[in-house]
Amino acid sequence: MTADSAASEPGRQPRSLADKVNWLIDNAHPAGRGPYSNTEITQLINKATGEQFSHTTIWKLRNGQATNPQMRLIQALAKTFGVPPAFFFTDHDDHQASLLREQVELLALIRDTNVTAAQLRSLLELSPEALQAVADLVRHTSRGETHPRRPGGHRPG
Repeated sequence: MTADSAASEPGRQPRSLADKVNWLIDNAHPAGRGPYSNTEITQLINKATGEQFSHTTIWKLRNGQATNPQMRLIQALAKTFGVPPAFFFTDHDDHQASLLREQVELLALIRDTNVTAAQLRSLLELSPEALQAVADLVRHTSRGETHPRRPGGHRPG
């Protein structure tokens, strides 16, 4: 089993450095596209941190050939993906890893919806009743979006 396939097994905790890097790459990408390429990862790192690494360095991390990378690479990956550097080490426990996975998935969902931080903060200021009304509206709207349109642009009613 490759590091790539091990990281993507459902319910499996990423254990090795390669598993963890692959898990982040597999889960931290915009909706509607696949995971970033190694070259794209180096570009994201450069944009987020100013650090430059080769796509070969990322490839070696992903396939398990690089098991003890420089700390600056770990810090750059952590900053790029919004995780603590401890995520990449073996003493990062299962509970912490589970919470982190949820946070990464939530951040990807937020990014994919194009909701701004200001909009999210505004939601937090709503009363429980208003927040429920927004949730109901979203649920109702999303159900309507799942029905196919009839010829002429009308949805079945």
